[in-house]
Amino acid sequence: MQRVKIWDSFVRLSHWLMVILVVLMWFTAEEGYMDRHLQLAGVLGALVVTRIVWGFFGSESARFSRFIKGPKAVSHHLQELKAGDYKPSNTHNAAGGWAVVIILSLLAVQFGTGLFSSDDIFYSGPLAGVVGADASEVFSEIHEISFNVLVIFIALHVIAIALYRLRGVNLTAAMFHGKRAGVKAPKLVPGIIAIAAAAILAAAFYTWIN
Repeated sequence: MQRVKIWDSFVRLSHWLMVILVVLMWFTAEEGYMDRHLQLAGVLGALVVTRIVWGFFGSESARFSRFIKGPKAVSHHLQELKAGDYKPSNTHNAAGGWAVVIILSLLAVQFGTGLFSSDDIFYSGPLAGVVGADASEVFSEIHEISFNVLVIFIALHVIAIALYRLRGVNLTAAMFHGKRAGVKAPKLVPGIIAIAAAAILAAAFYTWIN
């Protein structure tokens, strides 16, 4: 079957950059490299914000309205997968769509709470002084808890991808080359538009914190 392009360059690039950035941000936080941690946070935050906006105005396959489905659709999809009748689409499947929403939401919480967090010793977010010490401590706790929740959902996401692969469905490959066989080509918006927007946001954040 002929393969058609279903994922634009921004969706693919942002996906893998987020994976790398989450690992790097964990490492910098663990090692106490908080200045670098904050700089990386700006890049991650820019990607998350742009991806959310792209979910409303970007490529057809990237729009939330295309892949956010109700519980019945999720159940139907899982039954099809179990029975070996899964038919790939030109966007996220019903279950994967919710994984995207949840992970993006948790990343947004991470970015937002990090701006207000402070340990009163080595690190203070750029907005920590605005809310005061007590509120900043609460934000720090939420930041830590939400990261642990994020790790759980990332692990579940990886396990799900592996299970799909065992059922003969390779979801990872399309996130590299952007193509899938046996589906109708969605309308794509040039990913460079979102890449440029994310770069501008990241540069603005870097300028702000410095």
